[in-house]
Amino acid sequence: MARKQTPEQNDNCLEQYHGRLFDDVAAVICTVNLKGIITYTNKHIEKISGYTVKELVGKRFFNMIAPESRNKVKDAFRRLKTGKKTKPYELTILDKNGAHIYLKVSASPIKHNGRVIGMLGLATDITEHKSNVNYLSKMVKELSLICEISKELTSIVDVDILFRKILMHLSKTFGYERTGILMNDENTNELSIHATTKPFSKWRTAKKIKLGQGITGHAAKTGKYCLANDVTKNPKYMPLDKKTKSEIAVPLKLGEKIIGVINIESYKKNTFDDDDIRILTLIANQAAIAIENGRLYESLEESYLDTIKALVSAMEAKDHYTRGHSERVRKYAMQIAKALELNKTQIEELSYAGYLHDIGKIGITDYLLGKIEPLTKDEYETIKKHPDIGHGILKDIKSLVETCEIIRCEHERYDGNGYPNGLKKKSIPLGARIIAVADAYDAMTTDRPYRKAISRKQAINQLRQNAGSQFDPEIVRAFLKILKTK
Repeated sequence: MARKQTPEQNDNCLEQYHGRLFDDVAAVICTVNLKGIITYTNKHIEKISGYTVKELVGKRFFNMIAPESRNKVKDAFRRLKTGKKTKPYELTILDKNGAHIYLKVSASPIKHNGRVIGMLGLATDITEHKSNVNYLSKMVKELSLICEISKELTSIVDVDILFRKILMHLSKTFGYERTGILMNDENTNELSIHATTKPFSKWRTAKKIKLGQGITGHAAKTGKYCLANDVTKNPKYMPLDKKTKSEIAVPLKLGEKIIGVINIESYKKNTFDDDDIRILTLIANQAAIAIENGRLYESLEESYLDTIKALVSAMEAKDHYTRGHSERVRKYAMQIAKALELNKTQIEELSYAGYLHDIGKIGITDYLLGKIEPLTKDEYETIKKHPDIGHGILKDIKSLVETCEIIRCEHERYDGNGYPNGLKKKSIPLGARIIAVADAYDAMTTDRPYRKAISRKQAINQLRQNAGSQFDPEIVRAFLKILKTK
């Protein structure tokens, strides 16, 4: 017959039973007294923290709390001491090696005879979950950002602006210090630097890099990224800057075709990781498409310009007196534009306008264009139609919208007495005011069917005399300064 156990023996059995039960739970269960001392914890704490149960029991619970969670834990502890419950919350502890462990905690007060004597806590390890959430959140942010960058890059057709935008995003958006874009010359199989951030500027005149040479050349040759987190240990590294400690090069690829490389360097070792490789590869893929689009646009522009030149040549062939006139007007207009510091778009519009300002004369008979005798009133009215004719020929070409307005208005006068619309002063497009001066000067200094050319000095005097009436005085001053240096 079994002996009856004492109450103390029953309590010991119960404690052993609870110990075995709690040790099998896949969560931390612990009790803490009012001084914050751990009085009990199950063995699951050993799995997540690296501490043994013996190392923790009798020690202050707060010693394990990461600095960023201490205020939150103190607030919860104060609430529990008053007998109030707390909602489940997240906190961070430090394991034995100082690594961060993320926990989801539920806690409640332990009462005896209606008085709080300690706290019971249950904590589950959410470190892996937290890491996955953070990683996914980071990925979503990066992909959203890259999507926005992609939209911006594909909307730019000017390759120089495109290069600057890519470098700006690499340095400001993603924090890379020293970046460069190198493009591959298919004829020589060499890479040349096309754009760099400021610390790289001295490299612009550096010798070209052959495919396979250095980390950058290796990326261009293989079509794969090349990473050196310690350049002194990488035999591929080609020393161009003694301060460089880490380097990564990612190819700009279109299918299997390598058009260039994005190169990034750092003055610190072990700067780059898998995240950098992923980000840079995504950016390089988008950048390659945008760069190729820009190149195709430039090629299309060149073809278009050649077509315009052919059209102008055909027009000028009708009259040997005006042969080369459009090219000269364009040249003078470009000089004025440079002196006035116009932007690239304005200069481009002006360049086309210089070539095409007389394109409307295609609609005027050869008889009138080459007439030696003075024109009749009706004949002059016909000649005055050529700006509108030119506008009509080109108005449906979207890229020439502003150029069309310059062509239509180049015979307007600063005082409002010009044609076709009697515009005056600043209401006349700036490009038209520039072409008016360049056109008049070339017309005066070249032979025409109805008169001989006047001297350079006489033409300059005519420009001075008509500044403020026929011509914009500011543009005349700028042009006369140019002529003075010739």
